Parts: sequence; C-alpha cells; structure tokens
Amino acid sequence: MNLRPLLALVPLLTFLASCRSSPDPSATSGASSASPAAAPAAPSAEPPKAPPVASASPSAKPSATSATSATSATSAEAPRDFSDEFLYGSADYKAGKVDPRVLDRKQTYVGYHNDRFDFNVDAPSSFKAMPAPDNGDGAQWRLGKLVAIGASGIHDMGTGPMCANSANVMSHTESKTGCWATGKKDGYIFWERIVIKNGVMFSLRFQYAESLKQQMDPIVRHVNASWAVNGRGADEPAPE
Repeated sequence: MNLRPLLALVPLLTFLASCRSSPDPSATSGASSASPAAAPAAPSAEPPKAPPVASASPSAKPSATSATSATSATSAEAPRDFSDEFLYGSADYKAGKVDPRVLDRKQTYVGYHNDRFDFNVDAPSSFKAMPAPDNGDGAQWRLGKLVAIGASGIHDMGTGPMCANSANVMSHTESKTGCWATGKKDGYIFWERIVIKNGVMFSLRFQYAESLKQQMDPIVRHVNASWAVNGRGADEPAPE
C-alpha cells in the first residue's frame, strides 16, 4: 500500500488541530473591550481625593450664619414704652375742671383691697376712683387729666417683669421677680413698679403732669410704701 499520500496529509491535519485548540480571538477582544468600561466603577464608589469638608464648608457656613441671624431676629425685642394710664378705665369718663392746688393740702388716704389677687394699697381721698373693671383685676384713681394712679394684678405668663425700657426711661431697676422704672413722656412723669409673686404679676403705676412733681413726690412715696401683695409689702425691687 502506498502511504505517501497519507503522510502528505499529516502536516495539514496537524495545522488544523492547532487552529482548533487556540482561544477565540473575538472572545479575547470582547473581554478587553468590556474591561475599560467596568474599570471606572471602582473609583466612583470611593470618596474623592479632595477632603469632603472643603466641598461642604461653603454651603455649611451660610446656613450657620442664617440660623444665627434668624435667632437674633427672633430674640430681638422691641423697646417697651410707658403706657398712657388715661386710656384705661371708663371710656366715657369726663375729667372736668380740677384745681391742682388740692395737692398742696395735707393728703388723707383711703385703703383699697383687691379680693381677686389679694393686694392692698392706699389712694389719696382727693382723687376720683374709676369704675371697677369687670374682671376685678385692680383699680385706678384720677385727678382730672393731671394725675392717674393704678394698681392691678394679672396671672404671670412666664414673661418676667416687663417695665418700660425705652429711650423715655430715665432710671430703671430689674430682677427676675420685679422691676421699677421712671421717666418722662409727652409732658408727663411716669413711675411704675412690678412684682411677680405666687404666679401673679402685680403692678403699681403713676402718671402725672411734670409741673406737679413737687406735690406728687410725697404722694408717690406714701402709696408705694402702702402697697402690699399677698398680705406682705411689695419689697423688690424698689426705688432708692
């Protein structure tokens, strides 16, 4: 048998076998092309090289400033001014003509007791007592439109003493449980004192024409000394 034709096929068969055992070039190129797309996924999961604080600080600073400004705006309180005592009491009260020389005489006083809030005070007998308010919180006495004296109580709402503190105040004393202030406004002298005790804010107020200061000084001293809350003198704070 002539083997020469078969031997001639051996190199061809060997070549074909080697080609069949080598990896598919398309699979290799596919893996190579997929890997560049997958590679960036790892850096995206890692934190950036730049410190996070640096990128956060620009937005954090304004928010902190805004919060501070908002707090300051909320806590800022408008100055409290003296209240016009003649706006209280009976709306149809007719002052009429009064003679201020009545204050030159020796004054006598009448005692007043408030049942609702349990306080006492003396009022000049020459003054006119205003009609009692419906809620029974206090009383007011007037000498025409020249002088007004008021004493009252109100349930303390936790605000603390609230005496005037505006530019019209000339002298002021304050503590956690009381305050006192005096000053001038619109031709009148104002004097007010507040004491917080047993859940009640007690107040004593005077308003009188500046021209009557000399006559009113002893009256203010007497009425202030007679003011007693819950059966005891209103002893803090008080003017010197």
